[in-house]
Parts: sequence; C-alpha cells; structure tokens
Amino acid sequence: MTVPRMTLPSLWATLAIALPVLGTLIAGLSAVDLAYHLRAGADILGTGRIPTLDTWTFTAAGSSWHDAQWGAQAVFAWVYQVAGWTGLALLRSVLVATTFLCLLLACRARGLDMRRAALLAIAAFIVSAAALALRPQLVGMALFGILVFLLADRGAHPGRLWLAPIVVIAWANVHGSFFLGPVLIGLAWLEDLDRRSPGARRTLAVAVVALVAALVNPFGLEVWRYAIGLTTNTFVTSRITEWQPTSLRSVDGILFFASAALVFVLIARRRAVVPWPALVAVGLFAAIGTYAIRGVAWWSLGMPVVVAELLSGGGASERPAAGEVAEEQPAAGAARRDRA
Repeated sequence: MTVPRMTLPSLWATLAIALPVLGTLIAGLSAVDLAYHLRAGADILGTGRIPTLDTWTFTAAGSSWHDAQWGAQAVFAWVYQVAGWTGLALLRSVLVATTFLCLLLACRARGLDMRRAALLAIAAFIVSAAALALRPQLVGMALFGILVFLLADRGAHPGRLWLAPIVVIAWANVHGSFFLGPVLIGLAWLEDLDRRSPGARRTLAVAVVALVAALVNPFGLEVWRYAIGLTTNTFVTSRITEWQPTSLRSVDGILFFASAALVFVLIARRRAVVPWPALVAVGLFAAIGTYAIRGVAWWSLGMPVVVAELLSGGGASERPAAGEVAEEQPAAGAARRDRA
C-alpha cells in the first residue's frame, strides 16, 4: 500500500490550521469569563428562559440584564454537561480551526497561492492570539471568518452569498459584534460598485436582508442599542482594560501597530492603484483596532483578505512609470501590424 506524500501546498494549509489549534490547546482554558457563561447557560437550559434581571451581582441585584450572548452560553453549557472540560477544549479547537480555515480559503479565493495565503492566516493568528479564549466572542470570530469566505468567493459561487443572512442571524444571538456582518457585506458591495460588477445588486440585496436578519433574536432592535451602547459607555471604556484604547504598552498593541504599519507600507509601495473600497476597509478596521484592545481581533481577521487582494494584483490597474505612456502607443501600433 502506497502512502500518499504530502505536497508543499498541503503542508502550508495544514500549518495554517494546525498552528492556531495547537496554540490554543497549549494555552488551556481560562475560567475567568467562561465559568460565568457556563452558569448563565445552565440557567437558560434549566429554565428554558433567557435571564432578564441580574440576580448574581449584589451591587446590581435586580437590575435589567440584556444577555446578548445567550446563544453561545447555552451551547457552552450543553457541551459542558455532555463532555465536560474536554468537550469545551474540543469546541474551542473547532471554532479556532473554522476561523483560520475560512481565512485561508478566502485568501485563496482572492487568487493568492497557498504559501502566501497560509502565511497571512498564521499572521492573523499571531495578532489575534490573545482573543482566542473560549467565550462568545470566539463564536463571533468563527462566524466572521465564514462570512469573509462567502464574500471572497462570491464571484465563483454567487448563490452561496445568500447564506450570509443566516450567518448574521446566528451571530446576533451569540455576540454583540454581529453588526460587523452587515458591515462586511456593505464593504463587498462597495467593491462590486468599484468594479462595476453585475453582481452588485445581489450583494446590496443580501446586505439589506442581513440588516433585517439581525433583528431575528429575542430582543429585536435592542441588540443594536446594546452593541452601540456598550462600545460608547464611558464607564466601560475607562474601567475595563480590553475596552480601553490600544497602545504600545501591551503585547496586543505592539502586534496591532506593527501589523498595521506593514499593511500601510504595502499600500504605499504598491505600483498598482489601490481600489478605494480596499482603502475604506483598511481605514475602518484600523479604526476598530485603535479604538479598543478588543478591536484588534477584528483587525487581524479583516485584513488578510484585503492584503491577499493587493498581493494578487486583483481589482487594480498598474501605475505607468515615467516614459511608459509615450512608449505605449508605438508598441500598440506595432502589435496591430503584427496581427494584420
């Protein structure tokens, strides 16, 4: 029996997924936030209701509680009841693998070779490593990755784009970062407009449906008020470390600003004209990453597909060097004479 040999592209693909999974397994599970979510999930499964009042915090007992993470909490609690901490570790591995597999596939869909696509996925893991604890945000990151792939692959499989609103529905019931779903689709629509793509109307329609889909949750429009209110609450942004502005005083901040500098250098040194939707995406995710340490994760997941597009040369025309414009017309005339 002949054992199939692993090719170099297969090795790169394996590394892009195995390294993040191995890294999270080595790090182990932290119970700081997880224990809280397990308790909330157990209450949801036990009572069949989503808690609306805080009965756990003695300084805020009886206060209203908008539990936007209820879906993730219920899943965590169910997995824990069935398979214990081992099951939770496996769940975390699946979520991490899904996230970076989708990033890898998205970069490939943008025309990048396997080696460079894998390197971008690994770079995303390094920058986002601190955000890969098992909590509702990790579920949101996996859904973010799935949506990035669907959007990157919409040219080859346009029909799959209609799965995006379903992703947003799930997202709106597990984490407050769900608003990034419609944002991603909106950025894709801008890209279609810039390219004058015939699929622009479809992408816009999907974006509108996704906005409506985000309302499919137990709280309706309140999830939007929660997402906006949390990120703008001065008490939260001044007292909670991960909601404070990103700075060079933390490892996360150093990785963020270093990666941002590399992206900006790539844009500045590129001979081709960078499409304006790509610049909008870079600016938007850079702002999210700068606004709060917690936003660094979204920068790291949003940039690989943009960088892949720049590296593959898609969606842009070359800037002519000095003298090339003058030489272009005689060369074109000679080419026409050769074909005559």
